[in-house]
Amino acid sequence: MRLISSIGICLIILLMTACQGTGRESSSVQQPQQDNTPQLHRIPNFNLTDTLQVGSHKWIYSIHREADDSLQIVTDEEGERYVDNFYLLSVVKDGKPFFKKRFTKQDFVSRLSSEFRKYGVLDGCRFNRYENGKLYFSMCVSYPESDEFTPFLLLIGPDGSHSIEPDDMFDVGDIELSDEMEEKLQDIKENEVEE
Repeated sequence: MRLISSIGICLIILLMTACQGTGRESSSVQQPQQDNTPQLHRIPNFNLTDTLQVGSHKWIYSIHREADDSLQIVTDEEGERYVDNFYLLSVVKDGKPFFKKRFTKQDFVSRLSSEFRKYGVLDGCRFNRYENGKLYFSMCVSYPESDEFTPFLLLIGPDGSHSIEPDDMFDVGDIELSDEMEEKLQDIKENEVEE
């Protein structure tokens, strides 16, 4: 009998000790914290290679767009965060490298309003035309997922030098836009027709 009651007392002590240990452990367990940092949005990569024949000269140009984490993150007025892009433009003339440059929003910043400097991303590059020995490319800085943008012309001279100027004659058909931007422009066109 004594043996049974000793065993019973030991079991009770063990149970009390185990419950106390469990209480301490549960109080020290930290609840997982929610990450309230807004998600980073990225425009998908884009690649285009095309050919232009002018007289006896054959031009091949390649345009590559990529979101670049090393660039400054753009946060819009609602707190959404966007990774800015770079464009790599390469031009080959008659089989020989002619022009190659990586462009970021910084290349256009002196011609941007303070709002586009703060909230804009580099979001478009497309061949525009060949004229008087120069290659023209349309480029733009836009508000992410918006139809508001600032257009530019990149001029590449016959010697491979380049300059950037505002595009006062901009036509939306001249430029490669992100899918989001194309959808918004389509919505605007449809709304204008309905009105």
